Amino acid sequence: MNSGAPADHKLRALFDGIEALYQTRSGLDPTDVIQRVAGGPRETLLLREDDDALEVALVFGEQTLHLLERRSLDESLSDAGLGESLPVLEGLSHLVYVAEAARCERPVSGLELETQAEVDKLALVLLHRWPTSASSFEQLVERLYVRFELLPGPAELQERYLAANRIALRFAQALRESVRTQRISDLRAMLRRFWARDMDGKRALAA
Repeated sequence: MNSGAPADHKLRALFDGIEALYQTRSGLDPTDVIQRVAGGPRETLLLREDDDALEVALVFGEQTLHLLERRSLDESLSDAGLGESLPVLEGLSHLVYVAEAARCERPVSGLELETQAEVDKLALVLLHRWPTSASSFEQLVERLYVRFELLPGPAELQERYLAANRIALRFAQALRESVRTQRISDLRAMLRRFWARDMDGKRALAA
């Protein structure tokens, strides 16, 4: 992607927001690995290992980035804009998580990536709207994890997405008290704990 593209500063802001939340710094500029494809998928992360080096490409459909360009971040993370913005949030989450896994030299499963992305989209929207009421939080959780659209695709990928969705929905309930009491430090601590765990640890926290 051209470094001067209108969506670049929003992509960097969201990417930096994820890294700031989890107190990590990859040194990566997301726009260096993002590819815009006309008529392509809404979001796809491509990985290739070659001679102990990891090559990463984050592919977005032209329409996905076009909608991000047309709106402010406030509009993109509003209820009306979420439908088009969620693929961007998920893709950037994948990118941060893969970069951290590569730094720590640990493997990551597709389910782990998807589960973290499900939690990260809640975290980004919630923190952007903070402070928020308990009722608004419940509406957001329902929007993300109950009233969502499962796009057509291979059965294996759909099953992975649904499994990640269920885990994220259970974990969201663990955040309720922090939202109700407006304790943002507790909320961040819970999110960081989930991010730092492997798949078994994430399941345990969600349970």
